[in-house]
Amino acid sequence: MGHGALSILFDKYSRRARLRPVLIMLLPLALPLAAGIPALPRTRWLWSLVLLSGLPLFADQLGRSRGKRIEQSLFRAWGGKPSVQVLRWRGPTGRHQLGFLHTRIQEITGTSLRLPTEQEETADPQRADQIYDTAGLALRVRARGLPGAELVHEQNCEYGFRRNALGLRPYALALAVAGLLAVSAWMFTAPGFLGRPAVPLLAALVVMESLLVAFQALLVRAHWVESAAWAYAERLLETSALPGPEVLPTGPASGPTRP
Repeated sequence: MGHGALSILFDKYSRRARLRPVLIMLLPLALPLAAGIPALPRTRWLWSLVLLSGLPLFADQLGRSRGKRIEQSLFRAWGGKPSVQVLRWRGPTGRHQLGFLHTRIQEITGTSLRLPTEQEETADPQRADQIYDTAGLALRVRARGLPGAELVHEQNCEYGFRRNALGLRPYALALAVAGLLAVSAWMFTAPGFLGRPAVPLLAALVVMESLLVAFQALLVRAHWVESAAWAYAERLLETSALPGPEVLPTGPASGPTRP
């Protein structure tokens, strides 16, 4: 029932990129609760109450807002969006591949968005990055309805999940440590205290709580998010080689309007 309701309320991106980091954050508390009160997770009225309370919607927005809050600082630390960096003349892309990408993107956008030359980029790097960012937006819009572009959505979900998990990391790590300490202390209480389960199950809980602490402390880092961002940028640019309709109307050559 729960998964079906979430599928109705949220699309694939929201479930994977926004809700999943929040659920992982709450898992250290949910595990001992489920072990101490085995019937609780199966109580239908409780799940109905959760849905009616709007908590899933709150979790969706919480996951997104925490990730978005740190995104710009991540881009600055990386030297810009990966999808922008790969289009720069001064970026990491080889000259032959970059020439192909520029030519193909120019064919897709037409005269409505003219990509800068190497000299123009050198003269005004900030404006060049704005144009590359707009080109990336055009590719994202094009990829949404493009056959063969499923990997772009998959990588976008993965990047969103990692970014939002990093945004929630301070809270998630604190809860993971608290859960580990609570379960460890539970082992030294009398049998039946607060619904204390059998020792083998408690030992399994300690292992799972330890893994959650290690996940938050060791894996959820900026470089973990960056690797997903680069994978997404690469998959997005690969769609430029796929045939499809142009996404921008033909018009006078111009760059994006400055705010």
